[in-house]
Amino acid sequence: MEDDRHYYILSDHYMGGDVQDWMDRLDEGNWLQEQTCAQYVRQAVLALCHSHAAQVFHRDLKPSSLILTTKLPDAVVKVGDFGLAGILDPDNSIIQQNPHQYTVPEVLRSSEPVKGGAVDMWSVGAIAHALLVGHGPSESSRGFFGGSKDDESWSERSPLSRDFVQRLLRPHAADRPTAAKALNHPWLKGITPLMNINTQVSADIARDLRYKTLCYTLTLVLLPVVVPYRDFDQLRVAFQQSDPDRDGFIPRSVGQRLLLSRCNIAEAVTPALNIVDVGKTDTLDLAATACADLIIREFFASGPTSNPLVGPFGATDLAPRLLKRFFEVFGDRRNGTATAQVQAATVKGKLRTATAKDVEVHANVRYEDLLACLPEDRLIDSQLLTTQLSASAGRGTPLGSDGDLSPLGNNESPWGGGGFSFDVMGLFRDMFQTCGSSKRDESPHSIRIF
Repeated sequence: MEDDRHYYILSDHYMGGDVQDWMDRLDEGNWLQEQTCAQYVRQAVLALCHSHAAQVFHRDLKPSSLILTTKLPDAVVKVGDFGLAGILDPDNSIIQQNPHQYTVPEVLRSSEPVKGGAVDMWSVGAIAHALLVGHGPSESSRGFFGGSKDDESWSERSPLSRDFVQRLLRPHAADRPTAAKALNHPWLKGITPLMNINTQVSADIARDLRYKTLCYTLTLVLLPVVVPYRDFDQLRVAFQQSDPDRDGFIPRSVGQRLLLSRCNIAEAVTPALNIVDVGKTDTLDLAATACADLIIREFFASGPTSNPLVGPFGATDLAPRLLKRFFEVFGDRRNGTATAQVQAATVKGKLRTATAKDVEVHANVRYEDLLACLPEDRLIDSQLLTTQLSASAGRGTPLGSDGDLSPLGNNESPWGGGGFSFDVMGLFRDMFQTCGSSKRDESPHSIRIF
């Protein structure tokens, strides 16, 4: 609302205040645990994925923009004030008169309207910096880690967290990862794995997440055998043409148009995208796009008589059909009919196709890791297959916590030209083993704030 002097914005009220409130109450010996920092940052980046896909940029992110639903450490983060800067301060004059340590440098130097999400990613890096070491990047350390004080503070945090912040605080906008790419950094994926994003979710949500992950994984296994090489190659080329920033991700709306061009049945495309977007990021990588394409054409487009199918088209409906198709493709054959049992060696043998090689090269899938959960010493039935794939939680796929950091076919990587040489899984083990050993991480973080 507005009067002759003011604008008034009414929004939902949450009991937790905002992240800045928490930071103001934390002393040097009582910092947030690293897992809590990662959870907060991940939820903020998820919000950016949604807004950036709609070409809405925040431009003034700071800890007070991150609103908490409760006073407990596992609160859900809501990002406030989206779109206001573009309306109320189009030439950056207000923010230039009132800068703060989370303001991206290029906004301070220019009156040009912001046309990309890189400004928000710098601010996320500055917020993560503050959550992890107690203060945002200073003027002297905007080139990153310029002083011994910073080095001492970061010594109690994991190398992965420091790497994440460093990549977002790059001075050149083109060098920063997009929001979709940042979600795939191993710091966010490892400390907050997909199957444990929020332990307080309802049983129905957790069940839906398990079924979506199972459907996604089963579809990736079927892909090399069911989809001809030329067909996948055409999809790959179309995907790359739809990804102008070359970060390996496209907005859901772009993916929807791409899939409709291959199978013009909107009633099939939308539910397929709902299933493969397991993390609800509103973005798609090549693996998810290929999975949706296969699900649409093989399972949702038509029935036995080529008539359009009637829903529902949820993951719980798709999973039994995928399992049936899996054993039709890979099952041991007796009297010409596939049985509902299979050996791991048979599955691996049938995956030696040209399509599989291309999926591994271009879609960040490693079939050896994906199938490592299958036992070699016994027959695998539907129940065992479901149990093992669910327990692996997307390992060997882009859903896994040890994903590749290299963008799709681009040597000028927003992750840096030197590559990423950490022993990721080893770091996760070390991190969790020492999680409560430091003075800061022994605290119940801000649970004392009322």
